[in-house]
Order: sequence, then C-alpha cells, then structure tokens
Amino acid sequence: MDPKTKYHLFKDNKNFCAMPWNGFEIYPTGDIKTCAMGRTKLGNVHDKPLTDILHAEPIRKIKQNMLDNKPDSNCVHCHRRYADDNNFTYLRDHYNKLLVKRDVNYLDLDEFKLNTIDLHWSNICNLRCVMCNPEQSSLIAKDENFQMNAIDDDTIENITQMILDNQYNMQELYLSGGEPFYIPHNVKLLKRIDNKDIHMRINSNMQWIKNNPFLKVLLNFRNVQLTMSADAIGEKFEYIRNGSKWDLFRHNVEYIRNETNFEIRLNTIFSIVNAGSICDLIEHFYFEQDIKDITINLLYGPKPLDARNYPSHLKQEVADRLTALKDKIGIQNTNLSNNLANCIMQINLPKELEYETSMDTLTQRHNKDWREIFTDLV
Repeated sequence: MDPKTKYHLFKDNKNFCAMPWNGFEIYPTGDIKTCAMGRTKLGNVHDKPLTDILHAEPIRKIKQNMLDNKPDSNCVHCHRRYADDNNFTYLRDHYNKLLVKRDVNYLDLDEFKLNTIDLHWSNICNLRCVMCNPEQSSLIAKDENFQMNAIDDDTIENITQMILDNQYNMQELYLSGGEPFYIPHNVKLLKRIDNKDIHMRINSNMQWIKNNPFLKVLLNFRNVQLTMSADAIGEKFEYIRNGSKWDLFRHNVEYIRNETNFEIRLNTIFSIVNAGSICDLIEHFYFEQDIKDITINLLYGPKPLDARNYPSHLKQEVADRLTALKDKIGIQNTNLSNNLANCIMQINLPKELEYETSMDTLTQRHNKDWREIFTDLV
C-alpha cells in the first residue's frame, strides 16, 4: 500500500480502524465481531466457516464505510467517544496504534491478515458478577438453565492453527471469557505456541491459586499484560464479583507484582453499585498500589444498574468527589481523568429506571441482602 495513502488513512480519517483487516473477536456463542465494542454480528461459526465470514458482505460494508470516512453503526461506541471526549483513548485508538506498521493493503476489501485476535471462545467462569450474563458466565448459565451452543472442536482447532501460523507476526493475543484462567482451550493453545515473546493481553478476575494450569503455562511467556477486574474493595468487591474473595485478589496481585514480569493494570465498571465508592477503589490502586494504568468502563447492562439511576439526592455528592479526584490526577494521567469525566457525565444523566427489582434478583445468589452492603442505595 502506498505509504502516503496509508499515512492519511491513519492520520486524517476519523472513522478508520485497522481492526477489520487484521483481526476479529469470537464470542462464546460462536458469533464473530470486529472487536469487543463491535455492534454488528458478522456471522456465526455454527452457520458458516470462519474464512467465509471474514470476507462476507457485513465486514466489507464496514471496511468501505471506513475508507469513505463514514461512521458505521458497528463502530458507534468508538466514534462517539472520539468525537465527544477530547481524543479520549478508546479501542479504535488502541488497535490503530498497535497495527499501523503492519503490511496490509487497506484499500482491498478482501484483505485479511491475522495480526491480532480477541478470544472470548468460552463462557467458563468461576464467578457470578452482577453485571454479567449467561453467555459469559457458565455459573449464571447454570442458574438460569441457559443452554448455549458451544463452539465446536473443529472451529477451535482452526482458530488455534491460524494463531500458530501467524504467531511470529501477531501484535496481540487477547484472552478474555468467561475467566481465561479456567478455560481449557487457553491452556491447550499456549502449550502449542513456540513464540514466547508473543504479546498477550489477558483479563482476569484474579480468583485463582498458584497451581492453576493456565498460570503455569503463562509463566513461560515474556510479554504479558494482565488486566485485573475489580469494581470496589472489601465486601462490596465480593458482592459485585459474586463468589470472589478480596483477600485472594490482593494476594494474587502481590504475587504477580513480586514473582512475575507481567505488566499489570486495572479495569473497572461504573454502575450504581459502586458509584458511591469507586473513588476509594481508584485511590487504593492509583496512589497506594502505584498502578497508573486504569480504565473505567460505563455499564451497558443490566440497564437498571446504570449509574444514571443512582439515588438522585446523592448524585451531586458522587459527582463532587469524582471531580475532586479527576482534578487531583489531572494531566498526570489524561486517559484516567477523561474516564472520570465520563463517570461524572453518566451520574448526572436523568434517572430512567428503578433498580430495586434487579437488585432483589441478584440477592438470590448471595448470603446477604444487598441493602446490608450498599446502604447508599436504600
């Protein structure tokens, strides 16, 4: 591809993202999407071969709109963030930075080279998080008697072989879930990868023990970024991430920091259940644990737990504390500051739904009533 054309595509095209030419996400149901934020279902591996999906009309349409510098509905989250949030770093920016040096002809709608992949290929999980669903938690699926058509072994092998064939060129291998530390496919995949320098990005709830099979294999790799998921500290953490233990989380964080060369970061979700305490979480990890790479995502579901539905008489107090923390962090970390600004925006939106019924339903999976833990919501 002509270097000048490529330069302007990455630099000037506000709707361009390299991901559709370089990778994809596979979901536990078999759905294929461009990435974790992609809205369009490109196809399902139960219905047609993966190679056909990666060259079919849905992804070609997305690519063409990008080349024409037109917003596509698939990319609404990244486009909205880029347009409204003062260049706030989001998934589009992550992939463009990651893939800009790859040798790809972006003018060819049929071009595809596996340079990154997002593997959500199983819902096996050891927790029942309040913001989760049966498609991403096997325990919730069991509770709700949800039957999911799991990805077949042939597709798993085909994807595994794609990764192995490209392991020395890939820029990122992203493992999520479910819980990656408990998904057998991940152990089998890593055992077959020879390139121990391959960059891996992994999301984990940090609820594993040292003899975990996945951890044992992962320790052989030299370029691992481990994203730990937490939304509060103490008993609120244990309630939100149902089945978790805060002490185990802290113990595993210390183990990773002291005994491995993994890069570690924090990911959290802003909702009504942690709106009143999220600043405690950020202050704990940012100032006390010296973990500066922190991402705060806004909750997309269940809708009643959206932070906008937080008790109206307490919203200003939350907004004021978020503002104070944002100002304290300031330009030291513009990405986190902009994340906090998004939380302020969300908490100030008009209330749409009542949350009590949803919280009562969640309580059925706990030993304590939610009113005992989240007293601000009572």
